[in-house]
Amino acid sequence: MRTVGRFLTRALMGLGVVLVIVAGVGWAAFQRDMRAARARVDGSESEMADTACGPIEYATAGEGPPVLVVHGAGGGYDQGLLLGRLLVEDGYQVIAPSRFGYLNSPIPADDSLEAQADAFACLLDELEIEKVAVIGFSAGGPPSLQFALSYPERTAALVLGAAISTPGASDMGIDASDATRNAFIASDLAYWLAITLARPKLVEVLGVSPAVQARLTPEEAAQVDEVLELMLPLSARLEGIGLDQRITDGLDLPLENVSAPTLVFHALDDTLVPYANGQHSAETIPGARLVTLEDGGHFLVGHQEEMLAETAALLEAQLNEAGDWQ
Repeated sequence: MRTVGRFLTRALMGLGVVLVIVAGVGWAAFQRDMRAARARVDGSESEMADTACGPIEYATAGEGPPVLVVHGAGGGYDQGLLLGRLLVEDGYQVIAPSRFGYLNSPIPADDSLEAQADAFACLLDELEIEKVAVIGFSAGGPPSLQFALSYPERTAALVLGAAISTPGASDMGIDASDATRNAFIASDLAYWLAITLARPKLVEVLGVSPAVQARLTPEEAAQVDEVLELMLPLSARLEGIGLDQRITDGLDLPLENVSAPTLVFHALDDTLVPYANGQHSAETIPGARLVTLEDGGHFLVGHQEEMLAETAALLEAQLNEAGDWQ
């Protein structure tokens, strides 16, 4: 399985000549884009909660029943807000934390999945929120599932998008024993070159085929671009990516014990987190509903309206049943 980490490595090695260009106009563009990326995540658009589980960075958007949106690898609160915008209708409050090792959320001594679930609960306590719906995307799937397992009474509903649920499902190329290789893979320059000069190929590696890319609407293409660009600065997300990979390698969750009403989205052509993960979640979680997307890759691109409608139906059903999640 080709991975993002390996792709970035090959892309940079194959573009050695570009380094000469980068020394001039390209370098200035790189510096400009990095200044903008660092300014975007400097803390002015997020908040730090001093919780019983330690400091947790988060941001919120909207008003209404709360929805905890758990970002994937390479993300942070910023990716969580984007996912909330794409998957949650108006009338809900999106709560988007930066998980352990992402942006300004540190990795504590206990960095287990159970501790990540506890951290979500501590954040909700700080915000005086008792119960939430949870949306977990990609590598945000395992901590979302763990939250549903650890806090069933606080989980109104669970939505999994291209989410990891099996061991070793995704390889970002991070090796805890090789700091030099990690720094290369998570180099802001390497990633910037990839999204600037080889963006269609990077999107293809993520499972969005050239044919699908060709038929994207301008709005859908802009959403793909935003997902890619939000990963800058990648260096500020390296520790979180490494933690995700370590956890995923030994993942073993008793999904049969998840009691929350669950909706699973997965694309057949997802080459980063294979479709078997969505199947496993839907077949193991009691009563889970699987929505199979014929294409769209890991970004699930081109299916926003369908996913938005399915998610809205689940959230509305649980809201009517529970009355008020808060």
